[in-house]
Amino acid sequence: MVNNFNLLKNRYLASPIRFSSRTVPFALLATLIMAFGLLVKDLGFYQDDWHHIYFGHTLGISRMWDMFLYDGRPLAAVLYIIGFKVLGFAPLHWHISTLALRALTILFTWLIFRGIWPGRRRQAAWAALLFVVYPIFKLQPLAVAYTVHWTGYLLFVISIWAMVQSIRQPRWYWGYFGLALLTCGLHLAFIEYFSGVELARPFILRLLLSEEGQTTRRRLIKTLRQWLPYLLIWVAFYIYRIYLIPQPEPGYARNVPAVLFDLFSAPLPTAVKLVQDILQDVLYLLVNVWSNVFTPDLFKITQPANLKILLIASAAGLALFFYLRRLESGEDEANETRQPWHRSALWLGLVLTVVGPIPAWVTGQSVSQDNPLWSGRLGMASMIGASLVLIAVLEFLVDDEKVRTILLVILVAFSLSWHLLYTNQYRWSWDKQTWFFHQLYWRAPYIEPNTALLSDEEIFPYMGEYPTAFALGNLYPKYDRSLSVDYWFYSLLRRFNEKRADLISGLPFEYEIGFGRFSGNSLDSLVIHFAPEMDQCLWVLRSEDTQIRALPAITREIAVISDLERIKPGAPEPYTFPTEIFGERSQASWCYFFQKADLARQFKDWGRVVELWQTAGEKQLKPHNGVEYLPFIEGFAYQGDWQGAQELTLQANKLTLAMDKILCPTWQRIAAETAPSPEREQAIARIKDKVRCSE
Repeated sequence: MVNNFNLLKNRYLASPIRFSSRTVPFALLATLIMAFGLLVKDLGFYQDDWHHIYFGHTLGISRMWDMFLYDGRPLAAVLYIIGFKVLGFAPLHWHISTLALRALTILFTWLIFRGIWPGRRRQAAWAALLFVVYPIFKLQPLAVAYTVHWTGYLLFVISIWAMVQSIRQPRWYWGYFGLALLTCGLHLAFIEYFSGVELARPFILRLLLSEEGQTTRRRLIKTLRQWLPYLLIWVAFYIYRIYLIPQPEPGYARNVPAVLFDLFSAPLPTAVKLVQDILQDVLYLLVNVWSNVFTPDLFKITQPANLKILLIASAAGLALFFYLRRLESGEDEANETRQPWHRSALWLGLVLTVVGPIPAWVTGQSVSQDNPLWSGRLGMASMIGASLVLIAVLEFLVDDEKVRTILLVILVAFSLSWHLLYTNQYRWSWDKQTWFFHQLYWRAPYIEPNTALLSDEEIFPYMGEYPTAFALGNLYPKYDRSLSVDYWFYSLLRRFNEKRADLISGLPFEYEIGFGRFSGNSLDSLVIHFAPEMDQCLWVLRSEDTQIRALPAITREIAVISDLERIKPGAPEPYTFPTEIFGERSQASWCYFFQKADLARQFKDWGRVVELWQTAGEKQLKPHNGVEYLPFIEGFAYQGDWQGAQELTLQANKLTLAMDKILCPTWQRIAAETAPSPEREQAIARIKDKVRCSE
């Protein structure tokens, strides 16, 4: 038995675990899930997601045609009409769908590398692995808005793969050729982002045809002949895009290739600027993007989320190193002797990297010079090429395969952690959004159309003014199907810091963003304050709240115009909160009772206010800021419970600094509006003494 054990032990040690190249798709999928899938159930809608949701949910799916006509991609409406019918409006459905599109894009990219370099399975796997987490695109959580982008990307790589297969498998040439042409036309029809990398086709064809031992001239002729059908589709697309694309209204134009026209009207300065953009963007895509990845923020291990991310990335890195060291290479040494892989990979990768941002450059945009958050999308098409370039450089500079593997794992692990870090920020943004919209609905079951919400600044990360406005549009029913948006959101500091007097006297609001228009007046606004990080509920302010010292200065000043009459107790027709979009939030929270009490105070339902306080007390819920006592102080006072009103007043004054500035005017109003009684007079005198109210 001992001999048998030793025999098995020696056989196992002599034959370590090896992984076939067939396992590569599973490794790619596992890496994708680690980078983008772990938090997917906690993500929601952000930025440009919201106008897609607004058109599909509030205006109706058929209006997607109008939205994409203004967006400049009219045929993309087909994707979203089908998408909303199949996926509905639940965030999770869209996140899973977009992740699946990205997974398929990665799979076909790997198959492309395998098809171009069939004897280089290890290098193909490495390049595909880096493509999974390449750190240029930070908008994966915008699942709805970027469905069309990932659909276009997938169609592009399917087209390239089918083209490669048409050369590699002549027996099935016409089938693969037809698929390549079809998907080429479709990705161009849906979105222009991958029209630039179409110019890499002849370079790929040259690589494929170079193995046939033909003369350079014959190979060039055959390459051009193979490329011609795709070139004709590409030319037809640009003719359509520049001259024939339908416009939603006369004079409206979006993403006009102004730089292309400027090359004819002012060739020298335009060419210089274009070369500058190309050099800066290529350097940024290949080098600078990694400066974001190697961030010290990852090592803030006192933050629980960062510690978890660090542990996840470390575990993923160790598992990946174990896997890659035991992955069969499939290398053809004879082919390596003839032409090292890194040469062809490097120049093809550079071509793919350089031509990728062409659609951005011709419209005057830049990957490196514009907003780093949003401009990353302009470099999506270059991710394949940049991944090839870095792997080729590793192959050239580092002879030791173990060292190469360690360097690759470091790149992947840090990039994976970077994706997790910002995705976690999106997660918190969605949590804050849903908390806000639930509270707003509790406080304002319906708001009159043409109402603006005013806050001192933008209240959600990864959002902005117009996305918040479109999100508001999904909260309440819309009784017409026009492009006018019933509600808008403005940041006071950003928009009106120098126009405070105009706001107070009555300033017309006019805002247009192509597919959405808002018209209103500052006197028809609600002024709000939302700071849940300070353990506060949403405050929908009254004109009396200008003395609340916890508010930012501009909010205190502008609160005088907050018109609570815009809030109604219900919609004109039966309507329920859209939980499919915003999810569920527990009503067993202090903020639920506060919002309902504030609503009851607005309609002077004082008995309901007192009832809500008592119910909250039974659930051991209480405010964490003195301001949130105010509705209940008034409720008890107007119900004649002067002892209760006193106790709440003193608690509020003790809890929060400078509460006298609002408590004293509140009691002055109570004194003016209630009937005299000995209890009332005693309560007023005590409050004046304890809160230090002056006469």
